[in-house]
Amino acid sequence: MFFPKLRRKAKWVFLLLAIAFALGFVAFGVGTGVSGTSLGDVLNDFFSRSNTGADLDSARKKAESNRQNAAAQLEYANALQTAGRTSESIVILERYTTLKPRDANALRQLAALWGSQGVKARNEAQTALAAAQQASATASLGSTDSPFLQEVQGNKIAEVITEDANARATSANLRAQDAYRRSAKVYQELTLLQPNDASLFLQLGVASQSAADYASAIAAYRQFLALAPDDASAPLVKQELKLLEAQQKAGSQLLPSG
Repeated sequence: MFFPKLRRKAKWVFLLLAIAFALGFVAFGVGTGVSGTSLGDVLNDFFSRSNTGADLDSARKKAESNRQNAAAQLEYANALQTAGRTSESIVILERYTTLKPRDANALRQLAALWGSQGVKARNEAQTALAAAQQASATASLGSTDSPFLQEVQGNKIAEVITEDANARATSANLRAQDAYRRSAKVYQELTLLQPNDASLFLQLGVASQSAADYASAIAAYRQFLALAPDDASAPLVKQELKLLEAQQKAGSQLLPSG
């Protein structure tokens, strides 16, 4: 009876755990990047962001009143980014780059935003996988008379948590790969606008590799080395390129002939 009740109430358990972890992050400064971050610091950040609300609303009205006004779209995209609303900023910035397809600075910004979304999703996947591994580890608990721990040892509770965590990890990885793919697409457009900028080919290579598009990554890394053979990053790029080429060769040998 215990396990069915747990499954029905699992979403509430996960919600409470999420709240508990969030409060722990605030209290101990975990995940803030600054040791000793207090609740007051977090609240100050919140209120400082809320002060941008008026500017954001003004920018939104101007952008929505005339979607063909490129300057208004860029202003709105930047206001959204300042407010920490990255996903929305990307949507508006894409609208702007449709109006101004040769604005290299805006394209760089768009590519970087997609890359940040990829990093965020990849981190979410790693966190979910860690949760799955921790849940699976409960099976190694010693024998006990506790009914609760007996349920855990029977892998019933752990199974629910592990399945949920694995599903979240899979979803996050797919979102990460899609974000990196979109970032690579923008960098590809930039290389057409600025074909002699070696840094763009390096960024294209990294984004393509993160998106598991290894053929495009190889081509981008080769072009980077052709344009900047003496760059400080060249030795590392050569090393990564060699690994990717070996991987590609090994994969092609596994394909059936004919």
